[in-house]
Amino acid sequence: MPWVDENICIGCGICVEECPVNAISMENGKAIIDMEKCIRCKKCHEVCPQKAVKHDKEKNQKEVKNESSNKFNRKNLRK
Repeated sequence: MPWVDENICIGCGICVEECPVNAISMENGKAIIDMEKCIRCKKCHEVCPQKAVKHDKEKNQKEVKNESSNKFNRKNLRK
């Protein structure tokens, strides 16, 4: 799963423009990826000049588990 390192993202918007399924938006000057729309084509990885778009394997396992748990909890709250 792709994610954006907010410490590296400069908010240039190139990934937003290049995403073929419009899964990326800007929030507070940083790119945000909508995982429900993302088709994992890696276009955002390729076009980011700062290399701010990362993959889960670039996080430690504790962070990945916490995000998965938070995403599950947010989905349940919407129902």
